[in-house]
Amino acid sequence: MSERIERLDLPATAWAVLGVLSFDDVLTGYDIKRWAEQSIAFFYWAPSQSQIYSELRRLESVGLVTSRIEQTHAARSRRLYAITDLGRIQMRLWAETTEPEPVVLKHQLMLRVWAAHNGDRRRLIAALAEHRDEARRRGERAAQHAVNAAKVPAWHFAGLADEWSARYWSEEAERTEWMLARLQTELDEEGA
Repeated sequence: MSERIERLDLPATAWAVLGVLSFDDVLTGYDIKRWAEQSIAFFYWAPSQSQIYSELRRLESVGLVTSRIEQTHAARSRRLYAITDLGRIQMRLWAETTEPEPVVLKHQLMLRVWAAHNGDRRRLIAALAEHRDEARRRGERAAQHAVNAAKVPAWHFAGLADEWSARYWSEEAERTEWMLARLQTELDEEGA
């Protein structure tokens, strides 16, 4: 009789780190950070290097990853991490059973818009233009990562998430452009 395995209660960062390792790579903590910055950061966030190493220690302590030291030079070494069979089982349980949570939007620039009656609207318009441009750049980077992921069959779903991110950031740029036009029109009408 097979034993039923319960999904572990881990923080989102742990699942992100384990998810990166689930692509069958043996990686260093630095490699995981690069992976996160080139994919996860477009739609979630990229954990800090210290968060990654903390989660790797946690994952190793519960048997979801293993590590080994590899000598790179006489005086240098690096620790490589790999997902275990139990880690794959847990990743599958997490992917199949995690309920969607409401998205929490913390948009600092929109908080500034909300309170703009307290400040200089020209400075707000400049900040919005900078945000629009950054959103466009993020969208372009996410789109390029989606194209690159499409070249590797195992990265199909990662590429799909990157494609979603490219659309999200493109739409964010469009929304910001709409607000810029509206604010500029209001400013022009007031003759300010």
